Amino acid sequence: MTKLRLSDIYLGVNDGKKEALYKQDFEKYFVDYNNNYTDILKPEKYIILGRKGAGKTILAEYIKKQSENNALWFCDIKSYKDFRFHELINFKTNDISPNEYTSIWRWIILIDFAKVIIEDNGIQDLENKKKLEVFFKENYYSLDIDAKKIIEITKGGKINGSILKEILQIGGELNKQTKFSESSYLTYLEDLEKVVLKLLNNSKSKYTLIYYELDDRFQNDEFYKNSIISLIKTTDSINCELLSKRIDAKVNLLIRSDIFSLFNDTDLNKIKLTNTININWGDRVNIDSPLIHLVVQKAKRSNQFLNQKSDFEVFKTLFPQDVKGVEPSRFVLERTLFRPRDVITLLNLIIEKYPHSSYFGWKGLIELKPKYSEYLFDEIRNEMLGHVSQHEIDLVFKLLKNYNHHFFKFKDLKDYFERQQKHYPGIDLEKIMVSFFQFNVIGNKWFNKFKNKEYYTWSHRDTKAELDFDKEIVIHLGLREQLSM
Repeated sequence: MTKLRLSDIYLGVNDGKKEALYKQDFEKYFVDYNNNYTDILKPEKYIILGRKGAGKTILAEYIKKQSENNALWFCDIKSYKDFRFHELINFKTNDISPNEYTSIWRWIILIDFAKVIIEDNGIQDLENKKKLEVFFKENYYSLDIDAKKIIEITKGGKINGSILKEILQIGGELNKQTKFSESSYLTYLEDLEKVVLKLLNNSKSKYTLIYYELDDRFQNDEFYKNSIISLIKTTDSINCELLSKRIDAKVNLLIRSDIFSLFNDTDLNKIKLTNTININWGDRVNIDSPLIHLVVQKAKRSNQFLNQKSDFEVFKTLFPQDVKGVEPSRFVLERTLFRPRDVITLLNLIIEKYPHSSYFGWKGLIELKPKYSEYLFDEIRNEMLGHVSQHEIDLVFKLLKNYNHHFFKFKDLKDYFERQQKHYPGIDLEKIMVSFFQFNVIGNKWFNKFKNKEYYTWSHRDTKAELDFDKEIVIHLGLREQLSM
């Protein structure tokens, strides 16, 4: 038998969008942890929450891939990576905040459903489907448009929806005396909704819209928050309307959990309890971790030799050595934020450096720590943007690097900070340290004298945890090389 090489196994890439793009049969390696795929197909579930890198995008891509096996299932993933949220200000209505953008979001969603309807060759109502197509050509010139283009054209206030009125007439005939002209989209919003629901109601197909990368231009300000809250509430309203008419169609939203937690609205708690799934990879630092299971399953599915072994045997084959006295699963997991992206990145660095090795040995894990630390540092800085200014992020990282202690008391750091304050202008140290705890740059270490045992508190392992300034503070293991510690 040919010797196993690390290059013979496939663990995926650290970007769900690219994994689906690079690997045509990526769904073969998709691990449906905690039945997330099954849950998101339930009628009442439409928001996928999870931290950056938790696997929201790969789940969306998996849904899309599964739809391709069903001729009657139409699924479209819509990216908001380049969407300029500030453009929505042109569509602000007089609704009470944060509902002032619900009308334009309703229009965008209905336009997206209309596009999918036109692409569905199984629609029986050909006459009205054709008229919907004419509406598109008259107003948007093409079916190949995104939200950015919809906003750009709709902003001009020259929407002609007369043909929508025609579809809604009994017998399809308009009163010859009735005249319609170009007007604001609001004039035709109700008509578009009725037309879309009418065509969907007469279809035997299933329709899924997925909106993602909504966080790409995230800013922790009222405008952004109200924009997304309006989207959530509009999605909820449309999904409920579809359900009430027994139409097999739904809008799904992918939202980072750290961003969702900032929203404050009377309806959101009910929505969170009923309509969300949360991708969370647990808090176990051992071989039983779901993240270790993820690695083992991907390895088994990509290699015939490993696929014949038990999960435990595969783990021992891939990780046969302790790393300087530390069990390998602990060594890997303690350097992550308990996200697939982190584990896959670290192990892929080793595969790239030692493709002919037959296992992940202690040498590779030690040697690739600095490169992985650089990755994790950049990831956390990126995740914090919008919550904390770039100026504050960079200065406090500089402070921690210069202070150069793995473990410290806050009062000692504060003394150092005050002595060097001219190098760190404009910093509210206590406030920023709370943010650094929330994003896992730091954690707390404490000793339970009754159990005679040390404990660590991390935000990524306990979402309700708060920084205790009186306890010892610890720098995350995965960041220490990048901070020259």
